[in-house]
Formats: sequence, structure tokens, C-alpha cells
Amino acid sequence: MRWFCALAASLWLSACAVQEASPPTDPLLYDARALAQADSVVIGIPGAMTSIRVLRPIDELETRDRAVAYFRLPGFDGRPADESIVLDRAAARIARLVQTHDLKRIDLIGHSTGAVIALEAAKDIRAASPDVEVHVIGISTALPAPQPVLAGLRGAAGTAAAAARARSLNPRKVWLEYYRRLAYGPDVDMRPETVEAADALVAANDERIQLPENGLYRRHTRDLRRWTNPDPEALAGADISFYHGAVDPVFPPRPTQRFVDTLPDARATFINGHGHLILLTYPQVWDHIASTLTQASSD
Repeated sequence: MRWFCALAASLWLSACAVQEASPPTDPLLYDARALAQADSVVIGIPGAMTSIRVLRPIDELETRDRAVAYFRLPGFDGRPADESIVLDRAAARIARLVQTHDLKRIDLIGHSTGAVIALEAAKDIRAASPDVEVHVIGISTALPAPQPVLAGLRGAAGTAAAAARARSLNPRKVWLEYYRRLAYGPDVDMRPETVEAADALVAANDERIQLPENGLYRRHTRDLRRWTNPDPEALAGADISFYHGAVDPVFPPRPTQRFVDTLPDARATFINGHGHLILLTYPQVWDHIASTLTQASSD
């Protein structure tokens, strides 16, 4: 049962302040030539235990004047697995990109833990480059402490329920069953159309779904658990939008709305019937994001 306790504590899918012995690799991935001629950049930042692949629709936002970049997490997309997510360090790296390339605008699109990195990067950019236009779009955003710990408790309960539904203690079977709950909320089995959609989602992503192993999940999430959103006033002047599942079992709507209300110039849209994985279950979110960027560009 030891594996089950470890799995239950970590199956809520959202970002560790372990200092590596050697300097960390550069997490940013971008076309240097495209960035050199652009005056703005869109940066995609995935959530914990997630590849940049889930954010690839961002590629469609590239233009001659707007470059696209991605922030790679440890263990994914060629970045070493023995490194950790350190929120301040991640934010500072993104802020340096803005200064190095003399950009006029940056759009930060983050999922879950990636949204937290985006917010912290926005603070750094506003402080160091106040003339740069900053936009943050958070998708299924993670929340400040104590919510990450509470999310872990919710995940433990959800994993126990998933094991019961799967009638198995096989880690992968339990994880795939819990994945259905992540996608469509705790009532995923209440409606035939939701059951069908959840089954199709798992079947389509089975080979890409990874179990949290070898301490990687801990290295992704440790720093998040003690994040308190320090100095939210530093976000003044940044435009902030959130898209969130209305049945998100990881970070529920009520604490999410309370968090959004603490931020200057922030607003949230809740998507009915969807959970923590709206990037996959509600692809229309990309139409909303493209519209938001287009509208902001014309203002």
C-alpha cells in the first residue's frame, strides 16, 4: 500500500525549491531568429507533470512581429529530470528574456502551476520593464497556500474513489480512472455523454499519460505548496484573464474566484461541465485566448 499513499498524495496534477548541484539548464525554447525580429512574444508554460505539447496551439498565434516561446519543465521536452521547479528562478528567467530582446509586449499563457509562474514573471517584468505591455492568461490556475495542500487531500480522496471504481490497486489503472475525474469533475459518471467523453479522452491520451515517479512530482510541486502570492500589487498594470473549469476537482471555483478578486485588473471565466484539463476537454478555450490577444492588440 505504500505506492498507493504516495500516488494519492500526488494525483492532483498541478507545480520545489531543491537546489541542484550544478546550474540548471535553460528552460526556454524558442526560435532565436524569429524572436530577434519580433517586438512581442507569447510564452506557453505547462502545468506540473506536463509537456509543452498540450500548449502547441500557441504556435498558431505566431506572426512576423510576434514570436512564440515555451517554458520546459524538468523531465519533459529534453530538460533533465533531476532539476526542480523554483518559482522565483523561473519568473526571473522569463523577465530576462524581455530585457534581452527589448520587447514591447509579452503574453504569458500558463496552465495550473504554469499560471503561477506566469504571474510571478509578470511581477518581475512590471518592476524591471514598466513600459512593457504585460498580459497573463491562466488556464486552470493553481492557487496560493494552503490550497495546494488541500488539493493534495482532495487528490487522495479522489484516488481512493478511483481505486474503488477501477476495482484495482494497479497504479496505472487507478491513475487512468482518476484522470477521468480530473477532466470532468467528481460527477463524471453521472451522465452518459460525460462518461463517453472521459473514456475517449483516456483512450486518446493513454500512451502520453505519465505516472509521477522517481520524485519528479515532488520536484515539480514543492515550491508551489508554500507559494503565497507575495506582493499582488506588483501586478498592477498587467492585464490578467483566467479560464477555469466549473467542476475543477483540484482547485475549485469558489477559492479560485476569491483568489482572482485579490488581483488587480483580473477576471475569471468558468467553463461549465469541465474540470482541471480544459486544454484537452474544452479546446474552444484557444478561440477565447486568440480573441483576447486580438482584442488587446487593437485596444
